Amino acid sequence: MNRQAVTDPARSQRPRRRRHFFRKMLVFLLLIVLTFALVRFGPNLYRRFFGDGNTTWISQRFSEEVTRQNRFVVYKATLTGQETVTQSAWLLGTVQSVTLPYTYELSFAVDMEAASVSVDTAADTIQVRLPSPVAAYPSLTVDQDHVQKNDWLFPLTPERYAEIVDTIEKKLYAECATKPEYLAAAWNATVDNIQGLFRNVASASKDGVTCTVQVIQDDHLLSATSDAATDAPTATALPSAT
Repeated sequence: MNRQAVTDPARSQRPRRRRHFFRKMLVFLLLIVLTFALVRFGPNLYRRFFGDGNTTWISQRFSEEVTRQNRFVVYKATLTGQETVTQSAWLLGTVQSVTLPYTYELSFAVDMEAASVSVDTAADTIQVRLPSPVAAYPSLTVDQDHVQKNDWLFPLTPERYAEIVDTIEKKLYAECATKPEYLAAAWNATVDNIQGLFRNVASASKDGVTCTVQVIQDDHLLSATSDAATDAPTATALPSAT
């Protein structure tokens, strides 16, 4: 005689109920985590991947930093040499000869107050328009210990000496201020400095950086009242030429 095992229907349903309960708890916890993630990171992720990549925030602060620089010295050319100046008299020939060894420095600066910063949201690019660097702060230093002069027939007066120095300085300025190689080097240094400034500002962004910076040379921005030889610089970059 065979006996069949008697099963309790209530007991067989208990594991199913437990599994169903734990599934609900797991789904509930996942929904809580997902909701928190969306609230906490959703806006940042949207701006980063689907919005403007925080370009507006960066451009505003970048524009403030650019205009804060005032006149920005980006390049400095240094020349060393000597100049001989002679004075002649009728029948006597050369009556005065002065040789001045010198060091001449000429900086190139950009008027940052004339800068224009705009945003191309379609290309996610910050555009910076700047005037060309211009010659500024000329400085001529004469090596007084090695000045040579022959003036026994026509003594060198302080006024004549000052005139000679002034003539040499004006000559060197005219030669260097528009020298293509100096202007090109100054502009390249300008671009490097602006890109470095952009990286410093962008590094403070908490939403990441997806935008880039484009530096454009625009001489229409030049200030008509800028004086390239007097104002003191507020910042100085390292590139120089000798």
